Amino acid sequence: LWPPNTAVSWQAILYDRPNLDPWRLHLEFTALVAIWVWRRPRPRKRITLLFAGLYLFALVYTLYEGFIRSYYLLDPIWYNDFPLFRDGAHYVLHSLHLAPIVYFLALAALAGLAALVALLLHALLNTSTQIGSQRVTRWVLLALLVWATAVWLAKGSAMSEPSTAVASLTSKLAHNASLSQEAWQASRQFTRDRLTPFYEQTPADLATKPNIYLIFVESYGSVLYQRPDFRRNYLALTSQLNDDLTADGWHVVSSRSESPTWGGGSWIAYTSAISGLPITAHAQYLLLLNQYQTQTLPSLPNYLRQQGYKSYSISGNADVLPEIEWQRYKLFYGIDQWWRVDELSYTGPLYGWGPSLPDQYAFGYAQEQMRQQGEPHFLFYVTQNSHYPWHPLPPVTADWQELATLPTPSFSTERVPHAVLRQRYWRAIERQLEGLLGDVQTHGRANDLYIIIGDHQPARVANYGDGWDTPIHIVTQDPALAEAFLPFGFVPGFDTEALTPAPLHHAGLYSLLSHVLLTQYGADPTTAPPYLPFGTQQK
Repeated sequence: LWPPNTAVSWQAILYDRPNLDPWRLHLEFTALVAIWVWRRPRPRKRITLLFAGLYLFALVYTLYEGFIRSYYLLDPIWYNDFPLFRDGAHYVLHSLHLAPIVYFLALAALAGLAALVALLLHALLNTSTQIGSQRVTRWVLLALLVWATAVWLAKGSAMSEPSTAVASLTSKLAHNASLSQEAWQASRQFTRDRLTPFYEQTPADLATKPNIYLIFVESYGSVLYQRPDFRRNYLALTSQLNDDLTADGWHVVSSRSESPTWGGGSWIAYTSAISGLPITAHAQYLLLLNQYQTQTLPSLPNYLRQQGYKSYSISGNADVLPEIEWQRYKLFYGIDQWWRVDELSYTGPLYGWGPSLPDQYAFGYAQEQMRQQGEPHFLFYVTQNSHYPWHPLPPVTADWQELATLPTPSFSTERVPHAVLRQRYWRAIERQLEGLLGDVQTHGRANDLYIIIGDHQPARVANYGDGWDTPIHIVTQDPALAEAFLPFGFVPGFDTEALTPAPLHHAGLYSLLSHVLLTQYGADPTTAPPYLPFGTQQK
């Protein structure tokens, strides 16, 4: 940047620059210090408390903004983020089972931190008063304030961006409030009164009823094509899997689908897919969850229930939620039987996120139980073992029941280099696909249809430039059914590298499956509902 010999260089110094550096101003703090030095207000104790309160508020907001921008790569929107933090904190604290003394100590530590900040600011302001008695210092402060104000007048709401040379808490709050108002207005489309006139189940019937397995693979994103090592390993793995499945009479077609969420919020992705609604935020999800408790949500599981299917799901996470929460989820998603960890006769070690039991065991248990209870059946499952931190991982075994007899693995919880984290992610995806598709080869039947789709990109090893796409695979022994997906952006096999931009969206999955299944297997194919690529849009 120095010496600034171009307009771009001057702009980077004075207004906006993308590089990481500490040489930036804060409009409100610069103004307060300038007023303190020039006016020397009384009483100073109250001004110190005001300054400390503003500083603590700005610090908390900066931590919140930093988390949202770095983890989700999104603008902070309080309307969406508050329920996410509230529910997330409740889930984490419920999982940790902390003693009351821990909460007391945490509150005491926060109070101590606030007091320390107030003392340091008091000392800083007293020092600034002594320094401010020098004329040069006072005029430099005034010049900085004029510069910061000029940037604010020129940039306006753009000062809410982290790259601006002068930050403004006022601009950040105003921008957040504006985005929150837009999010609130957008969420109104998900009220039941507005949805009812056009959001309904198709009356068409299935004549042939395959068993359907809808499996969302955690963190299974198109970043696998964006890194040379990922790409090389992924293409080799999927080529071998395709050969093995083809040799056993299976047909695979694949595509890419744009997820409504990035790096997290799996429930937003799979709820959007099975409901056909373009959900993009936790607040919208909560509106639907709370409204569809006494009435049936028009969704894939509920449509299949009308066709004589029994629907199942399974939770591999060892955390035990209150019974009322489970019942709310069952009603909302239309699940007849939802197995939890304590119902699975599993005595082996738990792994990684949650922690959780092996997905291979959960999937094998579900298949065995469903086949004992008759057909047709529908399984909705979200994998756990490919969730961050991707360590430790369960092995892939020839018999899923062997996993319950393994010893507990030893592992370290220490922070690892990014290169090691990337290796762990790849191994998690590799084992996930090997386990799931190996089970298809071993236990799959001619009347089974598997839909395997990623929920979102992996936050820790991907970035915003990698996009929001996730792979989706259709696995079936019916060649005509596999071929019926080709006109909608699918290609034979697993390789979807050429499919950019993504032909599909998660919200379009429900209508796509309904259209293809009723076209191929419907009692009257002419009554198949249309495919809605972007999901159900309000009329």
